[in-house]
Amino acid sequence: MEKRTKPQPPAGPERINVPGSRGKSLLRLRVSEDTTLLPFLLQALSDKSRTTVKQLLHDRFIAIGNEPTTQFDAPLKAGDIVQVHPAPLPKALHHTQLNVLYQDEWLVVVYKDAGLPTVASGEEKDKTVLRLLSEHLKSFNPLAKVYHVNRLDKDSAGIVVFAKSKELQQELSEHWGRYVRSQHFTAVVEGHLSPEQGTLTPPAPQEDTKGKKGLRTKKRTKGSDEEQLSQAGLASYRVLSASPERSLVSIELLKGRNNKLRRQFAALRCPIVGDWRSGSTEAELGRVALEGTHLTLTHPVTRQELDFRRPIPPLFRKLLRSLGRLDSPKGKRPAKSSPSRASSSKGPSAKGAPSKARR
Repeated sequence: MEKRTKPQPPAGPERINVPGSRGKSLLRLRVSEDTTLLPFLLQALSDKSRTTVKQLLHDRFIAIGNEPTTQFDAPLKAGDIVQVHPAPLPKALHHTQLNVLYQDEWLVVVYKDAGLPTVASGEEKDKTVLRLLSEHLKSFNPLAKVYHVNRLDKDSAGIVVFAKSKELQQELSEHWGRYVRSQHFTAVVEGHLSPEQGTLTPPAPQEDTKGKKGLRTKKRTKGSDEEQLSQAGLASYRVLSASPERSLVSIELLKGRNNKLRRQFAALRCPIVGDWRSGSTEAELGRVALEGTHLTLTHPVTRQELDFRRPIPPLFRKLLRSLGRLDSPKGKRPAKSSPSRASSSKGPSAKGAPSKARR
C-alpha cells in the first residue's frame, strides 16, 4: 500500500485586501504537492482548530481557484491555489434571465437576457440585473456592494461587467479601452449593407433632455472630440450571411464603452430587426435582434485575461429564414416586412465567427 506523504506547508501565503470585508483580508495559499483539501488546510491554518477549519469549509469560506467548495476530501494538485475568503462565498444565482459567468473578490461578469434591464430607469426600478445581483450577494455578505461598469438596453442581451467597489468601477469606466481587448456583438438588420464589410462611425454627440410636456429632445453636448468619440463608440461590421431582405452581421466595438449601434444602423437605413423606434417593420418581436456575444477583458487586479463567448442565438438565424412568420410573444401576428432599406446588395458573405480584436 502506497504511503501518503504529509502535505507540506504552502509556499508564500499571500494576503490581499478586498472591498466590503471590514479590514479582513483574503488569504491565498499555493499547493506544493498533491494532497486533499482538509489535511492541507489543517497544516496551512495551524493557528485554527480542526473544528474551526471544518466550519470554514461548511460555511463556504474556501475556494480552490475561483470555485467555492465544501468538500473535505477535494483533491489538490501541486500548483493549485486555495483561497480562504473573509466572507462566505455566494451560491450560484438561479434566474431565468440572468447567468453569472465569472465572479471573484473584485468583479462579477454576467450574461443578461432580453427583457431584463441592467439598471433602474423611470419605469423599471425593482427587477434589474443590478438589484438581483446586489440582493443575492448581500444574502451571503451584508456588506457586499456591486456597481455596473457597462450596460445593455432592456430589449437586447449580452455580457455585462460589474465591479464590487466604487473605485474599481471608476477605474474600468474611465479606462475601458485599456482593459477590454475585444468586444463583439451580433445583430440581424433589415436590408443589405453595402459594402458588406465596413466601419460604423459615431453619430453626432447628443444628450437627452426633457422638453416641455415631458417630451425628449436632443441637444449637443460639450466636450472634446476624443471624449465624445469614446462615449459614442467606433465600430466595424461584417456581414456573416443574408436572406433576400435581412442580414446577419458581426460587429466589433473598436472604441468606447457605450455603443450606439441602433442609431448607427438606422442611419444606414438598415435598422436592427425589432427596433421599431428606429424604423424596423418587425414590431411584434418583443426584443431587439442585438446581442453581445464576445468579450475579452484583462482583469484590473490580477491581470488575468478573461474571455467570455456566447453562441449566435438560434432566433437570429430563424429571423433570416422565416420572414413574416415568427410567432409573437403575445400571440399577435407579426407585421409584414418591407423591401430592403439599404442602397444595394452583394449577397451573402462567408459565414464565420467574429474576428479577433486587433491589438
